[in-house]
Amino acid sequence: MRISKSFSARLSATILLVTSILFITAIMVVSYYSHKLIAEEAIKSASNVLYTTTIDINKTLDRVESTVNNMQWIVEEHLDDTTYLYHITTEIVASNEEIVGSTIAFIPEFFKGKHYFSPYSCNDENDSIIVKQLGNDKYNYFEMEWFDVPFKTKEPHWSNPYFDEGGGQVMMTTYSLPLTDKQGNIFAILTADISLEWLTQKISSLHPYENSFTFLLCKDGYYITGDQPNKTMKYDAETQNKTHNEYEQLGKRMIAGDSGTLQIGDYNAFAVYGPLYNGWSTAIISPYKDVFARLMRMNLIIIVVSSIGLFLLFFACFRTIRKLTQPITEFTVAALNMAKGNFQARLPQIHSQDEMLQLYNSFDYMQKSLTHYVQELRSTTKENERMESELNIARQIQLSMVPTNFPNNEKYDIHATLQPAREVGGDFYDFLVVNDVIFFVIGDVSGKGVPAALVMSITRAAFRFLGGLGLSIDKMIEKINGTLCTRNETNMFVTLFAGKIDLKTGLLSYCNAGHNPLIICHADGNAEYLHAKPNIAVGVFDGIPFNPEQIQLEKGCRLILYTDGVTEAEDRDKKQYGEQRLLDFAQNIEKNESAEELVSNLMTDVKSFTKDAEQNDDITVLTITLKQE
Repeated sequence: MRISKSFSARLSATILLVTSILFITAIMVVSYYSHKLIAEEAIKSASNVLYTTTIDINKTLDRVESTVNNMQWIVEEHLDDTTYLYHITTEIVASNEEIVGSTIAFIPEFFKGKHYFSPYSCNDENDSIIVKQLGNDKYNYFEMEWFDVPFKTKEPHWSNPYFDEGGGQVMMTTYSLPLTDKQGNIFAILTADISLEWLTQKISSLHPYENSFTFLLCKDGYYITGDQPNKTMKYDAETQNKTHNEYEQLGKRMIAGDSGTLQIGDYNAFAVYGPLYNGWSTAIISPYKDVFARLMRMNLIIIVVSSIGLFLLFFACFRTIRKLTQPITEFTVAALNMAKGNFQARLPQIHSQDEMLQLYNSFDYMQKSLTHYVQELRSTTKENERMESELNIARQIQLSMVPTNFPNNEKYDIHATLQPAREVGGDFYDFLVVNDVIFFVIGDVSGKGVPAALVMSITRAAFRFLGGLGLSIDKMIEKINGTLCTRNETNMFVTLFAGKIDLKTGLLSYCNAGHNPLIICHADGNAEYLHAKPNIAVGVFDGIPFNPEQIQLEKGCRLILYTDGVTEAEDRDKKQYGEQRLLDFAQNIEKNESAEELVSNLMTDVKSFTKDAEQNDDITVLTITLKQE
C-alpha cells in the first residue's frame, strides 16, 4: 500500500492542512496586530525621546539667551571702559559651558576713530579663554548674518550654521541680542556662540533604534546639526520620487513649526518632529526594519518551531490513525474476498467498544445474511430459470397458435404480425377462408402475461371453431362472449374486431366489440377510419346482443386492423404515435405494395417514432388486400 494513497496519510494530511491554515491565520492576525501595536509604541517611544531632547535643548538655549540677556545692563554701564568690555565677553564664555565664544560688536564709529570695534572672547584648542578684536577689513562683521539681521529687525536672532573663520574657527550658530540706547537706537550687538559639535553630539546620541538619526533644522531650512550639516531641506526639482517628496513635506512642516509624525517611503520609516521655542525644529527618523527586527526574529523562531511541531503532528497523526484504521484495511480485504464469493472470509478481532465494534457486527451480520441470501438466490435462480424456460415455451406456443402462413393469390393478399410486450401477451389475430369467404378477427385481452395469453387462446379457438360452422358475425361474437363469461372469476374481457368478406360480391360484414376502428384504404389511394356501431367488449356480460354492420368493398382496397399497441406506442417523452399518424401512413401506401411490405413498413414507422423507448404494450397488425382481377 502506497503511503501517498493510504487513508491514514490523506486524513493526516487533511488534519495538517487544516491546522496549518488555522495556525497561519492566527500568525497573520497576531502579526498584524503586533505590527500595529509595536509601530504605535515605537512612535510613542520616539516621540517621548524627542520631547525629552527638545526640553533639554530648550533649556540649553534658554541658558544661553539668559546669560546674554543678563549681561545687557552691565555692557550699558561700562561703555566708557573698553577694557572691561573684554571682561564681560570673557565672563559670558566662562559662565556657560555650551558657549564657545562671545562678542560685543559696536556700530561703526561708536567709539570715535574706531570703524570696527568688537571685543571677542572664545575658547582655544586647550579650553583656555582668549580675547581679541574681531573687526577689521578682512572681518567685516557688519555684513554677517549674526549682526545684520538683528540690527535691521531690532529683535534677538539665532543665526544659521556657519564656519567662523577669523573668529572661533569652528562650525557654530550665534545668538545675537541688539543693544539700544535710551532713544531706542541700536549701538551694538551682544552675541553668544554655540559650537555645532556640542549640538551634534547631543543630537547624535539620540538613537531610539540602531539606524535612527536625528537632526535640527533652522527657520530658513538649513541643518543646524545632523548627519548632513550643510544640506538644506528645500525641494530638489530634479528628484521627483516619492521618498524625496515626503522628505520635502517633512521639511516644510518643520520649517512651519508643526509637530507630529510622518510615514516615509511606503512605511519603510517614520519621522517624529517638533519645534523648539526659538523657531528651530528637531526630528527623529527611524526605519521600521529596526522597529520590527525583534518581532521578525520572534516570528521566524515561531515559524521554525511550528514547522517542526506540524511535522511531528503529521507523524503522530499518521501513526495513530494508521493504527486505529488498521481494522478497516482488514475489513476491506474481507469485503473483497466476500465479493469474490468467499463469504467465510476472516474478520479482524475488535476489542474496543466503539464504532469499530459496530462495523464488525455489521460485517458479521452481512456475512451471515449474504450466505443465507446466496442460498435462497441459487434456489430462486433455478426456479426463475425454470419459469423463464416455461415462459419461452409458452411464447413459442402462443406465436404458433396464430397463422404464420399467409395466402397471396390472384384474389386477395393477407399478412399479419404479433409482437408481445412480455414473454407472452394478450393480443391475437386469426383468419380462415371457407367457400370464398374470408373470416378474420383481431383482439386485445385486458391485462398482460400468462392470464391474458390463456384468455387469448380460448377466444381464438372459439373463433376458429365458430367460423368453421359458417355462422353470422353477430352470432359468432355472441357465442364467444358466452364462452368467456362462463366462470370468469378474474373478470377479464376482450376487445375484438371480427368480420367476413364474401370474395364473390365484395360484401364486408363486421362487428366491433369495443376495439379500435379499422382503416379502409380505397383503390384511389384515400384512406379513412371505418367507425362501427358501439358494442361492449366480450366477456363482460352474458346474453347481450351485438349489432352487425355491412359495407361494400371495391376491388383494390385494403383493410388495416390493429391493436392499441400501435396508436399508443410512446417515445421517451411519453408522446403517443396516435391515430392521425397511422392514418397519414395509410394514405401514403404505395399502390403495388404487398401486404407483407405494408406490415413491415408500418412496424418500421412505429419503431422509428419510439426509437429506443421500451415497448409498453403488445403490438398486432393484420392487413387484407382485395386484388383487382
